[in-house]
Amino acid sequence: MSRPLAAWCVAAVLCFVACKSDPNTPDYWAGTLQQTRRAEDRVRLIEAMRTKTKVNESFLPMLHEALSQERKPEVKAALARAIGDVHHASSVEALSAAIDPAAGDMSSQLANKAMVTALGAIGDVRAVPALVPLLRAKDTYARIEAIQVLGSMKAKEAVEPLIVLATDEGVEPFLNKKAIEALGHIGDGRAAPALIRMLTKERKGKSFYVESSFALFQLGQPAADALLPALEGRDAELLAWAKTNGVNPASYPMKAATVLGDLREKRAVEPLLKLLSFSHSDVQIQSLVRMQAADALGRLRATEAVKPLTTLVLETDPTVRDAYVKALVRLGGRDALPALEKAAGTGDWYAREVAVKGLAMLGDAREQPLLQKLATGEPARTAADCKATQEEGCEDAAGLGKKRAEEITAHAALLEAGQACTGNAGCWVQRMDKATKPMLERAALEVGRSGSAEHAPALAAKLSERDTEVRLALILAMGWLVDGSQDAAKKVRETSLPDLRKQLQAEQGVTQYASVNEDLRRLLARIERT
Repeated sequence: MSRPLAAWCVAAVLCFVACKSDPNTPDYWAGTLQQTRRAEDRVRLIEAMRTKTKVNESFLPMLHEALSQERKPEVKAALARAIGDVHHASSVEALSAAIDPAAGDMSSQLANKAMVTALGAIGDVRAVPALVPLLRAKDTYARIEAIQVLGSMKAKEAVEPLIVLATDEGVEPFLNKKAIEALGHIGDGRAAPALIRMLTKERKGKSFYVESSFALFQLGQPAADALLPALEGRDAELLAWAKTNGVNPASYPMKAATVLGDLREKRAVEPLLKLLSFSHSDVQIQSLVRMQAADALGRLRATEAVKPLTTLVLETDPTVRDAYVKALVRLGGRDALPALEKAAGTGDWYAREVAVKGLAMLGDAREQPLLQKLATGEPARTAADCKATQEEGCEDAAGLGKKRAEEITAHAALLEAGQACTGNAGCWVQRMDKATKPMLERAALEVGRSGSAEHAPALAAKLSERDTEVRLALILAMGWLVDGSQDAAKKVRETSLPDLRKQLQAEQGVTQYASVNEDLRRLLARIERT
């Protein structure tokens, strides 16, 4: 039968039945379904019922009965969608019974997926026993849906099989990632050891770090308890696993430092301070561990780190120095200024520039003469660098030196603001309007360190900032306010949270923001649970 003719037949049946019953009642649709033989026509009929009628609780007995008697998987899927529209707990038994764990063909698998989706829409935990076996099914469609639904239900019964699935090397990495994400949503501490191992696991060119680190963040306290031994190299079982799997044991202090910094775990301060003097035969590994420790200490605002960090800023590698300077800038205060002054006179231009920015981010009018001195001496320093290295731009060494001197002088505005706004968060908020990127970055950090909860919405309003360093400063500052005040979290929830969620969704997949938006995702989670 052609499609037009089939549609005409369905319409004819509808017309026939309509003479005897009300189309807004379940009896009307039950009778029509009984009269309709072809599976594709029954699917169209059910979809018409969903669009033309307000399917409510009164329809459920009829739909449950139809689902129990139906043999065609595509029709079962349509019935599941209609049942799911009502979101009623009475449907759990019927939907669970309709799942076929042994489904082999695609139509049956898609029907399973529809059952699981409907159960997820209902959200009743009585569905969990029917969903957990699907984690081992060959049915990929229902398996993925079951993972997500069990995660959203925070089903503790699913933790052990999800751990198995998260670490299973025989499945596609996508399934591993989905299982890791579900474990994060459930938030059960039993998952912590497996998630810590997955921080460094790679398979088929895929890393699981992003999913595992966020899942550990979601676990909170249980994750911190498990990460502290990893940070200090005291987790013998983890070290044995790392050796067996060819993972450098230094990876774990590095990864653990990052997550513990995200968690604002104060117990980590002491071991993180020790990691600032971490030693390794590979200089690159040594630097990476120290840099991650510095980053975590800055996020934790551990003022005990200022002194050891000031001894590290003389590191001449610009990238390494930048990590230490950023940590000092986040910690705030003037104690780091003498070390930054010394660093501003050592290394190549890029290393010197990092130190100058640190001076500008922490200083005030008292540093103006120093800034002028550095600007005056820069042309000679650039000329010497050009003579030694012939770096890019050295064909006009005088012009390059002048340009760099102007860049140093431009930081004067930050020092002026530092003088005018000392101890006044409101003053810094006013400076944020139409600010340059460096000014906005400093203002954000100053407001965050102030503890002034009333200014949290002002920071939130700037979180669409395109410059990722500035956006990170805003995120950290908001996090500090939220950590210190339930009132700050409440203000942001009331004024900004929906827009921030939309922003995160809109920027998903944008490479430029991938890293910084991991911090934004953690901030939103922190706001929601504070």
